[in-house]
Amino acid sequence: MAPVYKIAIIQMAPKIVAVAENYGTAEAYIRKAAAEGAEIAVLPEYHLTSWDPEHPDFIAATEESMSYLPRYQDLARELGISIVPGTICEVHRLGNDESEVRNMAYFIAAGTGEVTASYQKKNLWHPERKLLTSSGHSPHTAFDTPLKHADGRPVRAGMLVCWDLAFPEAFRCLVADGADIIIIPSWWYASDAGGDALALNPDSEKIFLESVTLARAYENTAAIIFCNAGGLSGLCMPVVGAVKRLPLGEERMEIAELDLEVLRVAEDTYRVREDMARSGWHYEYRMGGRET
Repeated sequence: MAPVYKIAIIQMAPKIVAVAENYGTAEAYIRKAAAEGAEIAVLPEYHLTSWDPEHPDFIAATEESMSYLPRYQDLARELGISIVPGTICEVHRLGNDESEVRNMAYFIAAGTGEVTASYQKKNLWHPERKLLTSSGHSPHTAFDTPLKHADGRPVRAGMLVCWDLAFPEAFRCLVADGADIIIIPSWWYASDAGGDALALNPDSEKIFLESVTLARAYENTAAIIFCNAGGLSGLCMPVVGAVKRLPLGEERMEIAELDLEVLRVAEDTYRVREDMARSGWHYEYRMGGRET
């Protein structure tokens, strides 16, 4: 039988620009996750700073937050748990008094504390475009994790962030590069749709998140690990559906079991990856920098 791994989904609600306090909250949850045997702990987008770009201290908080990545590396070494520290919003100086702000996700490996992958958010929600810089045309790529399949092969993962969820092409690129699991830190609230959409349907964003996370799991025969500050975080799998779904508006951590046997059954059933690997597959465009 394929292994079953424990994933800690930490749905925390960070305080605005309170970097040290937010880190303290995150650290406490990660220690709890490790004590409960989790192999990976995932935090939400903007978990150190919150998202309030109009706040006079927001840029200073983003600069401060950049120094916390090594602390998460120390935790991964100490606790033997892999960590995706949500996203860390970073200010990068380009010279000539110019700078750009990047919304970055990292995967830190258990034991070694090595940053084995990074991802800069590509698809920016329209209010973010005034401040953040997209990763542009850089390809979506998967990476090996410390988790193993039954035959000893490394479990491969990909990372996306929040509004990337709305673009199925991003998932296809990661699956084309062998991703078994896709990890998505997010900052997505029920009010984000705005007045006109919410007047039509107050549950619009709830329906969006519940349906799309599940659809992405099925259509890609992949595990979708969604960690959202605004709620509805969880683990979605093909065939079995939503393994774990956290409530709206409540800070909490849940452990979800990632059963790799489900992914094997899903691919044997739907053969999505087999189709994508076939010569003459219908969609002859480049995905993730690879010809498919």
